[in-house]
Amino acid sequence: MLGLDLHPAVVHFPIALAVTGAFAELGYLLVRRPWIRWFGPILLTLALAGSGVAYFSGQAVRDKAVDQGVPNAAVEKHLTSCVWALGALGLATILSWAVRPRGKGISLSALAALAAAALTLYTGYLGAELVYVHGAGRVHAPHSSTSGGGP
Repeated sequence: MLGLDLHPAVVHFPIALAVTGAFAELGYLLVRRPWIRWFGPILLTLALAGSGVAYFSGQAVRDKAVDQGVPNAAVEKHLTSCVWALGALGLATILSWAVRPRGKGISLSALAALAAAALTLYTGYLGAELVYVHGAGRVHAPHSSTSGGGP
């Protein structure tokens, strides 16, 4: 992938969109106003698309993390959580779009969106552990061949 790791750049979008989409679903459940009606489905759709990008970009750097000494079990736990979060986001997105025409089932849609957001946040937490506890993605500066002192 030409040495460019996209995973750190793209993972924050699905997290923010999933949480915001869940709050939009909850907001529409509590305050049924036309202007908030489509926020949930749109945000959850964008979160699902972003999660797909995050998943594939993570797969591209998986071996690199293991080569850096990150325990394979931690990487697998993050990957498994990601698959569950993707599934939950997919279900929440489908439900969100499905219940809008009739306006019934919004509570189920909101519950699914909250569960998807929680799983997405947990996946992000596991990813943060990979970085801050296990050192995934660390960059090493090249050693200088000159010795001595000035800037």
